[in-house]
Amino acid sequence: MDTASPEAARALPRRSSVLALLALLVVGLAAVLLTSSPTPLTTDAPADVFSAGRATTHIEAVAAEPRTLGSPAHSAAREYLVGELEALGWRTSVKSGVGWYSPTDGATQRGARVHNIVALFPGTDPTGTVVLAAHYDTVRGSPGAADDGIGIGTVLESARAITAGPAPRNDVIVLLTDGEEDGLLGSQMFTQTRSPSLGPTVVLNHEARGNAGIPVTFRITDPNGTLVETLAHAPGANADSFTQFGFEVLPNDTDFKHFAAAGFHAYDTAIARGSAYYHSPLDTPDRLSHESLQQMGDATLTVARELVESDLTALDSGGEDVVTAAPWGLIHYPRWVEFVLTGLLVAAVGWLVAARIRRGEATYWTVAAATGVSAVAVGVAALAAWLPWFIAMRLAPGMASPVTSEPYRPDVYQLAAVVAAAGVLVTTYLWARTRLPAASLVVGAFVLIAFTSVIALPYVGVASVLVLPALPALAGIQIARFLTDRPPLPTLSVAVGAVPAALLLVPAVVVSFDAGLMFGAPLAGVFVAVLFSLTLVLWEAVLPSSATRVGRISVTQTAGTAVVASVLVCVLVAGYLNRDGATDPRLEHLWYALDSDRDTAIWASPDSPRSEWSRELLVDPASPLTAEFPWRDEPMAHGPAPVAPLQAPEMEVLDDTAAGGARELRLRLSSPRGANAVGLWVDSTTATVHGATVDGHRAEPADDFGFRFWAAGPEGVEVTLTLSVLEDRVGLRLIDLSDDLSVVPGYEPPTDRVVMAPTVVVSRSLRI
Repeated sequence: MDTASPEAARALPRRSSVLALLALLVVGLAAVLLTSSPTPLTTDAPADVFSAGRATTHIEAVAAEPRTLGSPAHSAAREYLVGELEALGWRTSVKSGVGWYSPTDGATQRGARVHNIVALFPGTDPTGTVVLAAHYDTVRGSPGAADDGIGIGTVLESARAITAGPAPRNDVIVLLTDGEEDGLLGSQMFTQTRSPSLGPTVVLNHEARGNAGIPVTFRITDPNGTLVETLAHAPGANADSFTQFGFEVLPNDTDFKHFAAAGFHAYDTAIARGSAYYHSPLDTPDRLSHESLQQMGDATLTVARELVESDLTALDSGGEDVVTAAPWGLIHYPRWVEFVLTGLLVAAVGWLVAARIRRGEATYWTVAAATGVSAVAVGVAALAAWLPWFIAMRLAPGMASPVTSEPYRPDVYQLAAVVAAAGVLVTTYLWARTRLPAASLVVGAFVLIAFTSVIALPYVGVASVLVLPALPALAGIQIARFLTDRPPLPTLSVAVGAVPAALLLVPAVVVSFDAGLMFGAPLAGVFVAVLFSLTLVLWEAVLPSSATRVGRISVTQTAGTAVVASVLVCVLVAGYLNRDGATDPRLEHLWYALDSDRDTAIWASPDSPRSEWSRELLVDPASPLTAEFPWRDEPMAHGPAPVAPLQAPEMEVLDDTAAGGARELRLRLSSPRGANAVGLWVDSTTATVHGATVDGHRAEPADDFGFRFWAAGPEGVEVTLTLSVLEDRVGLRLIDLSDDLSVVPGYEPPTDRVVMAPTVVVSRSLRI
């Protein structure tokens, strides 16, 4: 096919196009730098401002060791936090009770005795309540300086600054929830037992999935119009409706879930960079970004101060806004505007298609083919961006965190992802240009963007990710067609039209990686593809002709080879930077299970062995270990272990009655060795559970009934079961669970490895 169409005669000058692309890259990188975090303020900062230095004092106090439910460190942290709030003059209390989580898939239920810290600063003329929320418990083995020390520090320092200012109009509550890590238990109890005196309530919830990065308000309840407008006034605030959509398709959750379900208005804000440290023993105060802490605190204090002086009864009247972040602040507009903008894009693209076909620069067939090529290119770019890290993990799995599959130093892997995606797009374009007119390829890219925007409209904010950069870019291209007789102006028009794309999409590529390489790299590849599509007119002028050859190799083959070589170099450099011994200690899971009935023990891990040390312990092939770990069905690597002298959990039968084919058991479970949690599972071949209460809280009946209960204490926990009996005796499986592997004889962790979520389980079986 002859591609030397009238479009080729009007191609932009190569030199000016190169300069335009470089300028757009500079604009995009400048936008990334402009969103960097502020300089942390020290402890001598003015009393009415947020100080990361003062907030760090609280984080260091509570994050010296893990705060697992029922542990001494957990109790000590609670006492410290209560004391600090009382010292500020807030009316502080500890609300205790049972929090419970029943998974909808019938898996093991979870509960705990939780102790929420609630402190009130009464308003002068309240219209409602502003709640500053974080959680103070941690997973096993992690001191939780980020998760959720950053939330604790933000909340306490914001509370101090509010106290130092004028008396607020609305009531303000500091809520430090308990049991978040094992099923959002504290927030569930708080919302179910909340006081009616709260009135209209807005919650600022704080979280972390890493130890650095820009704090992003990734979820806001609807109606969100007033909340978004308030957030937009905060320095360094970052929010995005697309991020909310992305988070909601993931299995993760936060206390926000219960706040929203209870009808509260709420923000959910978190940092996510540095996720290799998430839930790790290395989540320590010295590794937490003070810049991120300062930025989170600045935004929280500004939003809280505005809300405490607002009429909170008006929050329900706010509309539904779409929001996205720009270097200068938040862009937000009513939801109906997103429909209008998408309609304008569809109309403009339709006009573009008709005009190019009318001028003979394209046909319906070539536009359709180009649209298909663009769709394939986007998919392959996303795959190519994901592939370098996927391959690296297969070659050296020890580099990746067992929780987030992220290395300590991901930057060069991120560069490899961007290079791979861009390389696929350039190579695909060079290949397609030998088969389709350049004009059709440009039009096809815009058709794909418009079509995707339309099908994304049901999901708030997703269409805007494409429409906001595409409309100006399309306008720049169309204006350039009327300036062909004035050589510098067409290139300038296209470049100016693409500036919004650079401002929005280059930061989007960078922020995508906060989701981690496994999830963020493919998304970054998609954003690279969108940016490439919107600047395709410039690339068409810059890239060599498809007929160009380097020796006997075509330009397409040359480009492909260069891309593969570049990605390979990036992967090798990244692997060297993340080599064993060059970073913080690598992370491993290691669990221990003692079967007290058989007096046998095993080592186990939910992951494959990641080092010579763990391979020596986990010598047997992975298989389900439901007897040792009744809450897990997935295969686990394992191997024999020494038998530790640990007491088994105990069960006392308090009452046993039978009537009409049903049997009711009242039991007390306890852990003589003082483990953090106890658990009970009913053998479904011997009985079916029709009703159950645990520590007075109703559990969901199930054919395969089981639960884990944290912080039962020395007195244990009382359980009532109503059963239909299938055999003469009911089979029960008991466990208790702690987190100190040093109780195992001969256990010596290597100095170059850190064990995540250390677990010690002692089990026994009973038939009654």
